[in-house]
Amino acid sequence: MGSQATRTEGEYGPGSYVDATFTPVPKECTRLLHYLAQKTPGFTQDAAVLDAVNFEGLDYPCIPGPIKSQAITAVLHAMAGIVGQEILELKGQSSAGPITINTDQAGLYLGTIPLFSVDGKDSLELNASGEINKIMPSSNLGDALGNTIMYRIQAIYPTKTPGVWYDWHGSTNPLPMCKAFGIDPTKAPKTNDEAYEVISAVSQQYSYREIEMIMMDHGLCGSPCYSPAAWRETLTGKALARHSLIQYNVQKQCPTTPPVPFPTSADKRPLAGIKVVEIARIIAAPACGAALAAMGADVVRISSKSLVDLDLAQFSLTAGKVEAELDLTTEEHRAQLWKLLEQADVIINGFRRKSIERKGFGLNALLAMANKRNKGIVYVDENCYGPDGYYAERPGWQQIADAAAGSSYVIGNAYGFKEGKAVLPSLPISDMSTGATGCVTTMLALRDRARFGGSYHCEVALTKYNTTTLEEEVGLYPRDVVAKLQTLYDWPAMTPDLHVIELFYMMVAQWKKKSDFFAQEKLWVDFADSPYGKSLRILAPMVRYADPEATPRWVDPPVPFCFHTELAFRTPPVDEAWLAQKQWAAGVVSKVEGLLNERPGLQGFLKK
Repeated sequence: MGSQATRTEGEYGPGSYVDATFTPVPKECTRLLHYLAQKTPGFTQDAAVLDAVNFEGLDYPCIPGPIKSQAITAVLHAMAGIVGQEILELKGQSSAGPITINTDQAGLYLGTIPLFSVDGKDSLELNASGEINKIMPSSNLGDALGNTIMYRIQAIYPTKTPGVWYDWHGSTNPLPMCKAFGIDPTKAPKTNDEAYEVISAVSQQYSYREIEMIMMDHGLCGSPCYSPAAWRETLTGKALARHSLIQYNVQKQCPTTPPVPFPTSADKRPLAGIKVVEIARIIAAPACGAALAAMGADVVRISSKSLVDLDLAQFSLTAGKVEAELDLTTEEHRAQLWKLLEQADVIINGFRRKSIERKGFGLNALLAMANKRNKGIVYVDENCYGPDGYYAERPGWQQIADAAAGSSYVIGNAYGFKEGKAVLPSLPISDMSTGATGCVTTMLALRDRARFGGSYHCEVALTKYNTTTLEEEVGLYPRDVVAKLQTLYDWPAMTPDLHVIELFYMMVAQWKKKSDFFAQEKLWVDFADSPYGKSLRILAPMVRYADPEATPRWVDPPVPFCFHTELAFRTPPVDEAWLAQKQWAAGVVSKVEGLLNERPGLQGFLKK
């Protein structure tokens, strides 16, 4: 597992732990799989099962910096694959054979959002020519980031406190943040660099604690860029440390509903027939829904044209889903959602704690529904800060989790900046990886619902993912490895002012120039006649079983937000009584066959 003797503390700031030597990514994934399995309640501890996962790929990661995000993400997908095998066995299928995880693809997975091509043109080409605006329906994100001030109010800034930087996040509506700090967005300078200087001058008028109080008073998104050690000493850091990365619990406060067997069908994927309602936007929770859809789940995503979303996500994170529109501020649409939820096995809530509850769809309301129908529900909460603690209901995004947990602090230090000067990780890593975490957690809960019955609450948090990657037992890459990665990929300078979208395109450009990833057909999936063009290529699902029929895949291409007019699952309703009888009959047959095998003499007697 590794020990204090193999790592040194403090290389990238207080509370950072650096490996003494470098281990190639595939081999390191096997070690980290054992580590995360050990820390995950309900996950197999069978070393033979863990060691059977085949991690393949280059020795070195393909993303910059010292954090082992690529390896951890590969491990999370392997864990989903292992639970998928257990589900296949519960369904009476084979375990689908060994699991293969490509670790290079795990690095690309973190950059899923811009990794698409339409009719042979990739996102860089489509963006440069302006064609992307013609084929991509807008959710008005462009209006939210409509000038240099509104664009640069998502960045990391120095404060009056020496050595402490602060991550400002104007979110999908920067105007309230501009107003809170007296910044006039109508007087935006011509360039992003000039806008950064304007906001930087304002930020440096305040200590980081003063900025934090203004953000809290106005319900805004932001965070000091803590070192890992400083975050662990906060109240929320301590509260979050009590929870595991992958956390799900049976809900004992309500009656235990009976076990729910997995549906069987011609579709051999693990979650075929499982019905999921996804109420979410942007990246993390939609990434969870996309992973479940690849595993075979019937996913209906609820969007709203009144809410700003990440337009680029339409090219990938809507794959395999029904994309429907509801306005949950209206009684009529809330009633429609209830009709859908009455059929559902899983609900994914990607909004901050208590937000969806105020509209009537909180955990307790869904448990009451599950009890009434006598069939358990799996309720998935995805948010920034976790299930409890001082900040539990505070709004937050990926960049805020990066700043809070210490990831941005570590990245800035690794890039050679002075102490405290923080830089975002190069991709929305905590977003995509929290999506993968949610997939594993949901599958574990569904497995246990089939075994034991009951309803389950799954809780996944962006900041918890970040803190996991900074744990001592995980370790960080040494500085010589960080330098090696820079030599391999020649990334442009990454600095505190850059927006996550700018970092997207930097990464894609260098992968195109410095790797053969785009030529490796096994890493990609193609769709003909998508809503975007005659040919759409996106990154394929991560898990590969030996059995291609069980291997995760998307049956339908990605579609624009709110694309479908019918609010319905694709899978027809299941006759629960018939399914239970079938399961009972199969159990009787299995017991009789076992008895006959144990007592061969009975076979001759029965023939007479």
